[in-house]
Amino acid sequence: MSRTFQFFAVRIDATKGEAFITDGDHLHLRSVLRLKPGGPVLISDGKGSLYHAVISEIGSEMTRVHLLSPVSWNPESPLVVTLIQAMPKRRKMEWILQKSTELGVTRVVPVFSDYSVPRFSGERERRKQERWNQILREAAKQSYRGIIPELAGITSFERIIKLREASLKILCAPEGEVPLRHCLEGVGKISDILVAIGPEGGFSPSEIALARSRDFIICTLGPRVLRLETAVVKVLSVLQYVLGDG
Repeated sequence: MSRTFQFFAVRIDATKGEAFITDGDHLHLRSVLRLKPGGPVLISDGKGSLYHAVISEIGSEMTRVHLLSPVSWNPESPLVVTLIQAMPKRRKMEWILQKSTELGVTRVVPVFSDYSVPRFSGERERRKQERWNQILREAAKQSYRGIIPELAGITSFERIIKLREASLKILCAPEGEVPLRHCLEGVGKISDILVAIGPEGGFSPSEIALARSRDFIICTLGPRVLRLETAVVKVLSVLQYVLGDG
């Protein structure tokens, strides 16, 4: 069975049953996938809605599609998850953004923490943000998301910890007092959660103390030492299984 590809529309006219695809998605549809008029696609408005559609016309700069019906499933989790991710080494952030999108994250906030090795700003930061947003977009399409997760600008761990609030706030650290599963027991219905994950060296004692003072629960992920990427997948998977739609 062939895969139905998803695209984000720049404009959806629900009254006329039409949507329009431009820019990178249009070029990918036309020149890479080589889709043809009459072919089935999935169309999202980027705000949570997802439609079955067929291609009506492929032009030089735009593709027009005819909307058929909303999809029969809800592509978005009821749990709003904000991932506070301390900057890792090399290109691990790209992998984290991709997998966290597939696992239903709503917002990602990259932060510089005490043990973060990479440090950059200005033009280099702008280029990284551009690249990261593209990764989020492609991962959202691949996983049939109705939205593209929001990517915040890079900030300091101290600043974001003081600003962000949520129904439940968790920081993952080997020195955590409570296993993750116990953090989630008896919490009832929760609509939003903040989860902070450190870089390869973890969070510093002062950062953990600050998070604790801001009502974060300091959780451990078990007796085994996990790679950073594994920790992200484990935490988000457990959150969706217990509190979301997974």
